[in-house]
Amino acid sequence: MTPYEHVEKIIKTSSKSFYKAFSYLPEEKAKAVYAIYGFCRVADDAVDEENNPEKLLDLEKELRALFEGHDSNDPLFIALQDTFKKFPSEMKPYLDLLHGLKKDYETLKIKTEKEFDDYCYSVASTVGLMLLPVIAQEKLKTDKEKLYEVAIALGKAMQITNILRDVKEDLERNRIYLPEEALKKYNVLEKTMRTGTSTPEYKALIIDFMDRAHEKYQVFYDHAHLFDLEALKPTYLSAKFYQGILYEIEKRGYDNLTKRVYVSKFKKWKLMRQANKELAKKGL
Repeated sequence: MTPYEHVEKIIKTSSKSFYKAFSYLPEEKAKAVYAIYGFCRVADDAVDEENNPEKLLDLEKELRALFEGHDSNDPLFIALQDTFKKFPSEMKPYLDLLHGLKKDYETLKIKTEKEFDDYCYSVASTVGLMLLPVIAQEKLKTDKEKLYEVAIALGKAMQITNILRDVKEDLERNRIYLPEEALKKYNVLEKTMRTGTSTPEYKALIIDFMDRAHEKYQVFYDHAHLFDLEALKPTYLSAKFYQGILYEIEKRGYDNLTKRVYVSKFKKWKLMRQANKELAKKGL
């Protein structure tokens, strides 16, 4: 198995939605996305699946060595090294991700809205920033500040979506990612959430965070023209697929406490058609 086959297997196994969306890219760019996703997945799994935060330090050492020009024997970093040669990248978002995941491991609950926003940036917006050299090569030279703003917004939208999708599983792991500040504002109690009861107060809380996510998705849709034409459709599709999770939560009466919500293949097909129509309307 080649290094790129290795990272493609990671994304294909871990996220069918992202794989489906970005498989439409030209081969060189698709491989780069797989390598970046592979790094993010391995880092995330070190904390969530393996309960091994020490692995984050190993990843950071490998990453720093890579940026210093050293070769690696790890297929993940071999693929990343080739990606960085073809798509010059900054190390900061990769480090921000690792540091954010380490902090996530050490923190069972998020207290304030600012902590929540910082968390969403460090574990999700960073991924968008990593991808920009691959999916927005041209505008990155002239509109870097705006592109960063859009990538950060889209990352936060997707992370809020992740959190709303995974409330039940996170509770089972004794984790709540919705900030305590917001829970208190809406008078939502953890013990009530654990009963699986979607109270009116809980529904109001979920609607609030869904609205935040929808607003951030819209920032991306409004600035889709900044992305390379060949990468626009895959990026747009991935946003639509993820946003579809929110519509499924709404359809279920905002009940994300009793069952994990997912988007069916048929719904993804409908979202794909919607995305094509919207892009055509934008002249893209």
